[in-house]
Amino acid sequence: MSPKVSDEHRESKRKEILQAAMRVFIRQGYHAATMKDVVEESGLSRGGVYLYFSSTEEMMLALLEEMDRENENQAEELLRRHRTVGEAIDSLLGHLLEELVHIREGAIPVVFETFAAEWRRQTFGRLLERRYASAVSRFAELLRVGERRGEFRPRLPAETIAKMFVSFNDGLMADAMQFGAEAMDARGQIEAYRLSLRYLLGAAGRAAEA
Repeated sequence: MSPKVSDEHRESKRKEILQAAMRVFIRQGYHAATMKDVVEESGLSRGGVYLYFSSTEEMMLALLEEMDRENENQAEELLRRHRTVGEAIDSLLGHLLEELVHIREGAIPVVFETFAAEWRRQTFGRLLERRYASAVSRFAELLRVGERRGEFRPRLPAETIAKMFVSFNDGLMADAMQFGAEAMDARGQIEAYRLSLRYLLGAAGRAAEA
């Protein structure tokens, strides 16, 4: 077998194990999950799993790294897919609503659980800070693009509005996990935020109404 095929096989197995780990984390919670649970879920041998990961913590950190890689080019991707920055933000809010409706079925509660319990530890604390800074930076860059294009005339600095967006996003997720999207009126809150955001951005014209 060539080195290239071997590398592809190794990466495929690694992803298979991480997918199994996430299923276990979603079903049982990160802190309740054990390596034995992941081994059984993956269908691989104990040695086959330990060849790639020595703990559920390593798996969680690898999963978070994958999520962060997927988000790296979010702003560029949104701008490629939408005619205006206003439409791109509308797409973000629509995606947020979809996540809130199905939040208990996916990875978001696992991420919240992990950081809520582990933020005091240096590894997770620094990662949490980096993820926050990255989320703020991505949204702030979207706003600056809208400002350069003449869509927005912000009443506050882009970074301040971006931090508000991240806080709103995380707050809604926390409430939706606890009470459900319908009980906390996810749709109504997002619409209220949309109107507030439009005011803060000084959005002008129909294209920026999102």
